[in-house]
Amino acid sequence: MEEPRLEEIPTFRKLSPAERAELEELLTPAHFDAGESIIEEGGAEEFFFIITVGTVEVYKTIIPGRAQRLARMSAPTVIGEVGLLTEPKAIASVVARTPVEAHAIGRGEFLALLEGGSLAASKVVHEVGKTLAVRMHHTDRVVSEVIEEIENRPEDVDYEVFRDHMVNSFYS
Repeated sequence: MEEPRLEEIPTFRKLSPAERAELEELLTPAHFDAGESIIEEGGAEEFFFIITVGTVEVYKTIIPGRAQRLARMSAPTVIGEVGLLTEPKAIASVVARTPVEAHAIGRGEFLALLEGGSLAASKVVHEVGKTLAVRMHHTDRVVSEVIEEIENRPEDVDYEVFRDHMVNSFYS
């Protein structure tokens, strides 16, 4: 099976061939074995990864010692995009579920393009922002629904109802 080209990945579809070429200059091949950690929650998020082959799982620590799987994503997709827009501290862990082939873009190099006025980098940030806005809208709706559900339940229902519903609904 042939790896998808950059224009086949949603985050990069609206880029012109010249804009894609500008970003392709920053790509570094990366490989991860099944079970290998790609991004560690709380750790430095120094790369934006374009997953071209394989499947990854995203985990978030809910309480100390308990991580909850938030999502399973298959190629083609991107991970590490939050680090492009915020301080580079990972908000979740990403682990290769299968062998993964990817391309990494260093955060520093990407930000240098962005600060230099690169239209390609600006378009990528716009697409990442749209994705994050959709996820946030979904999360707000789920929070409202869960709070309403908790308020209408007997007093013996605890916090775990809220937590489990939130975690299971975040990426659905």
